[in-house]
Amino acid sequence: MAILGAMIDRVLVCLAVVSAQAATAGAQAIPSPSTRMASPEGLPPRSPASGGLPSDMAQPANSNPPPSGGTPADAGSPGTGERSQPPSAEVAPTETEGVAAAADTNWLARFLGIEDSPVKVYGWIQNSYTGNTNGTPRNDSNFSVFPNRLANRWQGNQYYVIFERPFATSDKLDLGFRVDTLFGNDWQFTKDWGLFDRAFKPNSFAGVDLPQLYVEAHLPVLTAGGLDLRLGRYYTPSGFESVQAVKRPLLSVPYMFNYSPFTYLGLQSILHVNPQLSVCNALVNGNDRWLDERYHVNYHGGYSWTSKDATTTWASYVLVGPDQLPTFPAMNQPFLPLGVEQSPAAWAGRNNPLYAHHPRTYFDTVVTHKWTKKLTQASEAFFIIDTKVPLSNGTVANEASWYGYANWFLYTFDPDEKFTGVWRSEVFEDTKGTATGVAGTYYEMTLGLIYKPKPWLWIRPEARYDWNHFAKPFSDGTRGSQFLLAFDVIVQF
Repeated sequence: MAILGAMIDRVLVCLAVVSAQAATAGAQAIPSPSTRMASPEGLPPRSPASGGLPSDMAQPANSNPPPSGGTPADAGSPGTGERSQPPSAEVAPTETEGVAAAADTNWLARFLGIEDSPVKVYGWIQNSYTGNTNGTPRNDSNFSVFPNRLANRWQGNQYYVIFERPFATSDKLDLGFRVDTLFGNDWQFTKDWGLFDRAFKPNSFAGVDLPQLYVEAHLPVLTAGGLDLRLGRYYTPSGFESVQAVKRPLLSVPYMFNYSPFTYLGLQSILHVNPQLSVCNALVNGNDRWLDERYHVNYHGGYSWTSKDATTTWASYVLVGPDQLPTFPAMNQPFLPLGVEQSPAAWAGRNNPLYAHHPRTYFDTVVTHKWTKKLTQASEAFFIIDTKVPLSNGTVANEASWYGYANWFLYTFDPDEKFTGVWRSEVFEDTKGTATGVAGTYYEMTLGLIYKPKPWLWIRPEARYDWNHFAKPFSDGTRGSQFLLAFDVIVQF
């Protein structure tokens, strides 16, 4: 982190110089069109893993329950500021309605009288209800399903407000910034380890997160498209789906998104090689981590490519670096990062001798293709491999991995794009149970409908079926499957 800190200091100096130059030149902005919860109760214990920590920390396996994973990119509103990110779920359901949405929303900016200001203010409200046909589990949770994790309950998922000054992608230097505020049940969807750890009650509506908080600059250098720099906390560019409700086609998200990074904290660069290809390189402190000088730097990088006719996209990204914790977590933590288990009491708070020497590798690839004006297909594959993973039973797994594949079909039924059908299917493997809390092969099939009576009003019913061939993780560890019926309502402003 010392290296990253030095780089950040230098970048801040550079940005200050750039800001002064931009002001002198009169550059103008143009308007733009895993923290995881503690384990559920009643889950069957996993088999002991091989290996062990150094002898001074060894102890018999304890009875602590295994941790559960599960919490875990803007759509047709103005000022989204995500031009430099790769195409995602927004491409299919929202492409042609962008102009209409921009004219029919933006109520907050008009109310404040700043619709013509270079600083944009906008957001949305999302509420949902999910019914579990298995009944209500003891912990009220639909196992492994997010963000609509509460069974047979209403949720106020996202009360989301964005303040941003998007930079101009011209041949001049320009600066921008963005602050996202997420209030509602989904605050723990994006939570960083080390930020508000015990501030809010788990599963409560009253909670807040700042999933994006960054400054950025556009530099007209190296290529015609230039170089973009971003410093702060920001959403991962990988994956077809997104934390933001208006950037995904369904209420619920797949396992592969649920158990992969949501946000990074660090310095990112995006070089626009040509109109089709952009290359990303970044130094971050891991996934879903807040500031901590003990963290070591991770490398994050990849590319996104779009065909000249804009019918096909390909995006691949990798994250490599230590992603356990430098110290073992204290006892009774309400949240734990993805892939980190509650350590035995004798280790709590002690230095982790395995940290920094055994990196985790995350890789993700998304391919989308528009077969016709009405039909779009997307496919995504990913894997995460962690090495020397301390487990809650007092042993160390030489390797823990989870990986999967998902496919989406999106079909627009009418010329006005008011009705879009969605079919998502997925297979997900959790070899040691370090992601979900229960090892096994998971399958998920979801059918949904996106109904948009107005560009600013979305109603999305869905039916989702999950099952596991080798375990019974659902309904307090009593069933191998669960069937959910859910819907959400989104109002953009």
